[in-house]
Amino acid sequence: MAAPTALLQERIERVQQALKEGPNAPMLVTDPANVGWLTGIPEDFQKDARMLIGPDKAVFVTDGRYENRIPEVPGMDRYIWGTKHMHQYPELKELLEGAKKLVVDTRGLPIDIYERLPQMLDVEEVVAPPGFLDRLRMVKGITELELIREAVKIQIGAFRYMVDEWLPANRTSKTDMDFMEQLVEKGMELGAEGVSFEPLVAMDQDADTPHPDMTRAPRPLKDGTVMLVDWGFTYKGVCTDTTRMIVMGADELPAIFQGMRLLQEKWFQAVEDELLPGKKASDGGNAYVVGMKAAGIDKPFHGAGHGTGGAYVHELPKVSGLAEGLEDYGIPFGQAIVLEPGMIVTNEPGMYEKGVGAYRTENMVLITEGGREILDKDLPLEPFFVK
Repeated sequence: MAAPTALLQERIERVQQALKEGPNAPMLVTDPANVGWLTGIPEDFQKDARMLIGPDKAVFVTDGRYENRIPEVPGMDRYIWGTKHMHQYPELKELLEGAKKLVVDTRGLPIDIYERLPQMLDVEEVVAPPGFLDRLRMVKGITELELIREAVKIQIGAFRYMVDEWLPANRTSKTDMDFMEQLVEKGMELGAEGVSFEPLVAMDQDADTPHPDMTRAPRPLKDGTVMLVDWGFTYKGVCTDTTRMIVMGADELPAIFQGMRLLQEKWFQAVEDELLPGKKASDGGNAYVVGMKAAGIDKPFHGAGHGTGGAYVHELPKVSGLAEGLEDYGIPFGQAIVLEPGMIVTNEPGMYEKGVGAYRTENMVLITEGGREILDKDLPLEPFFVK
C-alpha cells in the first residue's frame, strides 16, 4: 500500500511554497530519508535517487536501473541520468535552466561533491539553510494529518482486539511472541501496510530495559505477569507509535509495579504539561529528568519522547532533557526545537527496575494552535487487566 499521490503532492507543494517564500531557488534533495518522504519510494531505492525541486517544478532523478520503479506523481517529471556524462551532477545542469543559485540538502551529499557543485552546475551560489526540510517534515500537512488519524484507528483497533478477544481466549496457552505476531496480523487485517518498527512485547524482567531482546526464546503467557507492549503500524505513507501495559489474570498490579506506576504517571503528566506551542521540546525532556531526580534516580532511562507520525517513526524534534548551559546546536541535535502547531511528538517516560520489569505508557501528541490533542486518547492509559 503505497503513499497516496495526494500526500506526496502535498509534501512537494509545501517544499515549493517554502522555496518561494525563502531562497527562491531550486533545491537539490540528496538525503535518502528526504527523498523517501517526498516520493514514497522504499529504502533500497532511496540511496540511488535524487529530487530537484524548484518553486514551480519537481524532477525525480535516478539512473536507468530504476526506470520502471519511478513513482507516478502528478506534477513531478522524471530524469534518467547517465547518457551524457559519467556522473549525475554535471548532467543536472540542463534541468536548472540557467538558475544561478542552488539550495542543497547536504545529508547524502559528499563534501567533495558539495564543494564542486558550483563548477559542475555552473551556478554562482550554493546555499544549505540548516533544517530546511527537517522543519517541513516536522509540521504535518492537512492530508498527512488525516491519514495519521486513520492509522491511529488501526493502531487502537488491533490492540483492542488483542486485549478484548485474543488474550482472554489464549492467555494460558500461547506465548509473548504469539501475541506479537497476532497483533501485527490484526493490524494488517485492519488496513496497515506494515509495522513502524519491530513491536516490543515483554513480560516482567524481560522488559527491564527500554529495548528488550526480541530474539529471545518465546515465553509462555501466564497469570500474574505484567506485560509492556510498544507497537506501531505504517499506513499510506504515515506511521504510529504507542505503548500500553497489560496485567494478566489479576485485578491489580503487583505491589512493586504499583510504585513504579505512581512515579511514571507523575512524570508522564509533567511531560504532557510542557507539550505546548512555543515551548522547546527539551522542556518536556527536562520535566522527566527533574521528576526522576526527585525520586532519587540520577540517570534518565531514555528520552521522554520524539517526533513521529510522518514517513518515519523516529523523527525530530527530540523530547529529551538539555542541561542548563549545554549548547544544543539546533538541527540536527533537535532538543531545543520550538514546538509548533502541526508537530506530533510522543510522550513516553518510563520507570524501569532491573530484574523486575518496567512501567511505561506512550501517547501520540499533536501540537495545536490552542495547546495539544492526544491522538490515541481513545485507548485508556490505565493498565489493561485481562482474565
